[in-house]
Amino acid sequence: MFSFITRRRSWAFTLIELLVVIAIIAILIALLVPAVQKVREAAARAQCQNQVKQIMLAVHNFHDVRKVIPPGYGDGGGFGAGKFGTGTMFYHILPFIEQTAVYNLGNVTGNPSGNARPDAYWDNFASLKSPGANTINLYLCPAEMNNNPAPTWTNGWVVGNYAYNHDAFLNPNTNGAASYYEHRLASSYKDGTSNTIGIGEKYANNCTGTGGGNGSLWAHGVWNPSWEPRFNSDQWRGPTAIFQVSPTTGSQCMSNRLQAYHGNGMNVGLMDGSVRFVTGSISPATWWAACTPSGSDTLGADW
Repeated sequence: MFSFITRRRSWAFTLIELLVVIAIIAILIALLVPAVQKVREAAARAQCQNQVKQIMLAVHNFHDVRKVIPPGYGDGGGFGAGKFGTGTMFYHILPFIEQTAVYNLGNVTGNPSGNARPDAYWDNFASLKSPGANTINLYLCPAEMNNNPAPTWTNGWVVGNYAYNHDAFLNPNTNGAASYYEHRLASSYKDGTSNTIGIGEKYANNCTGTGGGNGSLWAHGVWNPSWEPRFNSDQWRGPTAIFQVSPTTGSQCMSNRLQAYHGNGMNVGLMDGSVRFVTGSISPATWWAACTPSGSDTLGADW
């Protein structure tokens, strides 16, 4: 009598099949990683644009209340005689970006620094009672890799990723030399507020190309250009002072210029409160025209 033996086929992967599957997964990962990276970069750029927008809206709100644009820098001496206290425009606008508590740290009696109050440097950075020793997240762009850690030392100066245009916030008639000036939206920007750059983006740290400093501190005054959050100053101005496009850190990075770290361009806040993405292909002449508020300049087609 015949007996029939039924054999079942094994469904385990062969080595070749397994290698094919692994190769397919590797290809899919190779395709997905750049796409995910682009999505992250786009999200970071959008967040930075939103932050620039909030800063410029705060500038306008300050103007609505005080009837003047916040000065790029003010103190109790030759910079406004203490009219607005002591500090940069980034300090003056703190109450308008929901940072009143930090702003008020500089409004305490018995100021050790002796500066006009409210004072961004109150307590001389002995503790976080100094407003300038506090990290302001709105001033840090997530796309920039040189802003972490934000404090330069414990209770010390804190970096930021935005800088103000000298001619838009200080005296535009001094060829960039630091001098107090009160701008008003109705009269100070004859070329048009939509044609005048107010703030731009900047590496927060590790820029040593100019010597004497290597970054941007959001509360720093005008006594050391290599650390202050200002551009278009007497340290480097004119068409050749156009922003750098993704320079390597170190000696290739100039701390008295702006730096683009969103690929081929950067976000700028205009004095009308809007935000524009300016690409690295913009001409030096057009860039300079956008930095001067009353130069009777005509912006080029590359604007």
